[in-house]
Amino acid sequence: MKPLNKENSKRLFSRRVYGSEDNHPSQFEESSAEILKKCGGLPLAIITIGSLLANHPERLRDEWESIRNSLGTQLEVSPTLKGMNGILNLSYPHLPLHLRACFLHLGIYPEDREIERDDLVRRWLAEGLVSNLHGQDMEVVAKSYFNELVNRSLIQPERTEYGELLSCRVHDMILDLILSKCQEHNFVTVECSSEGMAREHGRKYMVRRISMNFSGGGTTDETASRTIPSSLSQVRSLAHFGGSKYIPPLSHFKYLRVILFKIWGELFDETIDLTAISQLFQLRYLKVSVEQNIKLPTEIQGLVHLETLDLNCNLLDIPLEIPADIVHLPCLSHLIVPYRTKLPKGIRNMKSLRTLYGFELRWSPLEDIKGLGELTNLRCLWLSRSTMGYCGGIEGAVALASSIGMLHDLRYLCIIGHFFDESCRVVSLSDPSCHIKVLRLSGWRMPRVPKWICGLQCLSQLELDVELSTEEFHALGELPSLVFLNLWVFSIPDGSVVIFPAGSFPVLEGFECRSTHDVTSYLAFEAGAMPKLRSIALQFRKSNWGGATPLGLEHLLSLEHIFVVISGGLEEVCGEAESAFRNCTQLHPSRPSFTLSDMPL
Repeated sequence: MKPLNKENSKRLFSRRVYGSEDNHPSQFEESSAEILKKCGGLPLAIITIGSLLANHPERLRDEWESIRNSLGTQLEVSPTLKGMNGILNLSYPHLPLHLRACFLHLGIYPEDREIERDDLVRRWLAEGLVSNLHGQDMEVVAKSYFNELVNRSLIQPERTEYGELLSCRVHDMILDLILSKCQEHNFVTVECSSEGMAREHGRKYMVRRISMNFSGGGTTDETASRTIPSSLSQVRSLAHFGGSKYIPPLSHFKYLRVILFKIWGELFDETIDLTAISQLFQLRYLKVSVEQNIKLPTEIQGLVHLETLDLNCNLLDIPLEIPADIVHLPCLSHLIVPYRTKLPKGIRNMKSLRTLYGFELRWSPLEDIKGLGELTNLRCLWLSRSTMGYCGGIEGAVALASSIGMLHDLRYLCIIGHFFDESCRVVSLSDPSCHIKVLRLSGWRMPRVPKWICGLQCLSQLELDVELSTEEFHALGELPSLVFLNLWVFSIPDGSVVIFPAGSFPVLEGFECRSTHDVTSYLAFEAGAMPKLRSIALQFRKSNWGGATPLGLEHLLSLEHIFVVISGGLEEVCGEAESAFRNCTQLHPSRPSFTLSDMPL
């Protein structure tokens, strides 16, 4: 940790507390200077204390004085780990009660692990750590907890997609604080081997949450714990990370509510046996991510509290078999399965579903495709349809389009497959969900951009297979929230040129356009178009390239990168294309970088 100088420390502190480097209320000047002095110039210390003060909207003088007096002088004299821990410890008592348990819950994850937001909030919900405030949507409340921990700088933002934060990390020093508090409050127990599990016999108190962090390697004795110690008999949450194939007998953890397995390693001849979960009647959350196959029980309808079933495994040549009675689970909200998993028969009965992700429509009867339209609580629908096999033909496409039109609460819609919308059913939907933020209809060929898409005010990401035309593209350009646009152009009428006018696509940051045709000859940008575009990617067949770059690229003033893919190989046209685009970048006001490749987007 390299300390900052006095001036940079002051800037960082002001940004964190006041949101501006120029805002320094005079009544806090003395306290600010003293606090900064005690932080010793360490960025993490400054951010932590600054975040603590920023979350006191009243900013009373005595509050500042109290925090200043609570700080030791260790960092002022020498920026040591002990002094840093003292500052971090100061932030914990100031956490609101509703955040403390969620904060400590992060101790389940190993060091330097990327943590997916949606996984995290679903675990919080399953463990009852989220308050039901005035009938609000519990997932919305849980995400607000996540955002509050980020705003307090207690977790670090990691992956952001189109303006939405989707994952985080925990700084190793913050994790040390969490683990010390977990031990103090018996909140999470971390074990690094099966031998450690066996030693739990000596504990005088019950373990509620256990994290088996076997990621450090080494051997584990699979026979070390075939009988679960009494101190583990009341475990509510079990997590397993690492390369060990050791899994304690699940049937002994009869009170389990939450199971998280993230197991990796070259154990492809192994099958992860999960048949015992049928006996875990309190189970609310099950997420398994492994490089092996998974064996599920034949019946799971006894899991009446199950809210999340998230399975990610190496299917090899054997699709995952989902128990047929899964359609009778009354509380199941999130069902996520590997690619090629067959849609369960009677899907229309799963009225509680909010997420349906990964199912293959091949061989699905029309009755079940139509049944999707009855899942009116769905927020996220992700389906695929392979090029081989039956999917009801044209009738299947019509049934699927009709079902989509009935799902008025959808936020994320992704259909990956090969449909020809000859009936124009998707194009002419009359009452689609107005809440859609992400729309991917990859492989669903449409003769034009559907007009209903042009009315989606919340849409941030769009992927379509369409014929290149002008009118609908101009309408798309008026979407106020569209950040990413991906087009596969399968047909271009003779003489067509799409001109993007000034003011179009006001917040677009990424634009991909792929075709076997030469899209570079059919795109033009006027001054003021796509004012925030940072990246443009173009893919076309080498035999169709006309030898020019799109007109008006120099008008894209925020452009940082141009990515060009020439399918069919790079020889012959490689040199000419590279020369043309590099010349374009040299003349461009912002001098964007350029990459030429033959790898498909």
